[in-house]
Amino acid sequence: MKTKLIPYYNDPAFDYRQYWQTREYENQAEKMALKRLLKLIPKSQRGSIIDIGAGFGRLTPVYTPLFQSCLLVEPSEKLLAEAKKINRRYDNLSFKESYVEKLPVEDNSFDVALMVRVAHHLPDLEKMITEVKRILKPEGYFIMEFANKMHFKNRLEALIKFNFIFFRSHLPENLKTKRNATPFFNYHPNQIKTLLLSHDFKIIKSISVSNFRHPWLKKLIPLKLLLKMENLRQEINLSQHFYLGPSIFILAKKKK
Repeated sequence: MKTKLIPYYNDPAFDYRQYWQTREYENQAEKMALKRLLKLIPKSQRGSIIDIGAGFGRLTPVYTPLFQSCLLVEPSEKLLAEAKKINRRYDNLSFKESYVEKLPVEDNSFDVALMVRVAHHLPDLEKMITEVKRILKPEGYFIMEFANKMHFKNRLEALIKFNFIFFRSHLPENLKTKRNATPFFNYHPNQIKTLLLSHDFKIIKSISVSNFRHPWLKKLIPLKLLLKMENLRQEINLSQHFYLGPSIFILAKKKK
């Protein structure tokens, strides 16, 4: 992670904000899911939140008004500088440059931990879960997003190829992106849930997100209608076997 991902996000030729400007559907779908999960956290436990791998602070407008103090942790110096510049209007934000594997905060110090668009870069999720558990207060909440191995396209391709082993395997899918051959991991929902449960987290809710993320759907259907469809799909609480979206959001609670 330290040798590949930081040069990737610090590269002057790579504009991460521009990346999101061409993905407004995914941006709004993720914010929609985050708002939905934050509503499930009692107001008495909205004192402090840590956004792990916060990037340029894309999600700050969602959670900043709800918490007394917010810490953005990001390993990329370039993205952290952008986050500070973009979010100057908020007076309850602080920033630290660090990695998820070693967070620069004390034990039992945060009410809520948030980690979006980070897990797919991590080959060892156990280190991350252990660190998140360490910094959360007893009965603190963890909102985690991960890339879903069991999304609709993968399932369809496995059926067409009669690859039934795919449905039985809970191992992550290790992909390669075009840029710098950066590792990208799709995880099985059952693997994530087993990992959380084994580290004394109780799963409160899971949401399938960006359910209509397909190039031709985004071209044919207006964004407003696409988001209405997304909102309806997120509202429907189905079994984990029907989590067909490419992204999954989980709200978990640390046990006493």
